[in-house]
Amino acid sequence: MSKYIKNKGGRPKVSDAQYREHVVSTRLDAVEHLRLEELKLRSGKSAADVIRELITHGYVRERMRRAHLDLMAQLKGVARNLNQLTRRANAAGYGTVSQFMHPIVAEINELLKQFRDDR
Repeated sequence: MSKYIKNKGGRPKVSDAQYREHVVSTRLDAVEHLRLEELKLRSGKSAADVIRELITHGYVRERMRRAHLDLMAQLKGVARNLNQLTRRANAAGYGTVSQFMHPIVAEINELLKQFRDDR
C-alpha cells in the first residue's frame, strides 16, 4: 500500500544555502542615498537587490533601453546576412569566403562593442 502525498501548492521551501538570515543595516548620507536611488531607477530593482548585486558583481546592470533593442535588431540582421553567405559558400563548395565575410564580421564586432560600452 503506497501513501499519496497531497500537493498543497504554494511556494516551495527555500534550501538552507539560499535562505537569507543575515540582516545588515547601514546609514547613508545624502549623496550615497541619491546614488542608491539612481541605481534603483536605472536598473529597475529594489534597494536590497541593488546592494546584493553590488556585493556579488561589483556593478549594477541597467535595464534594457530602446537604444539597446535597436542595436540588437541591427545585430540580428547582420548575423542573418552572415549566415546566408556562409550557407551559399558551403553549398557552392568554396573553402574560404573570408574576403566577403570580413566586413560583416567587423560590423558585428562594432555593434557588440557599442552594446557593451553603452550598457
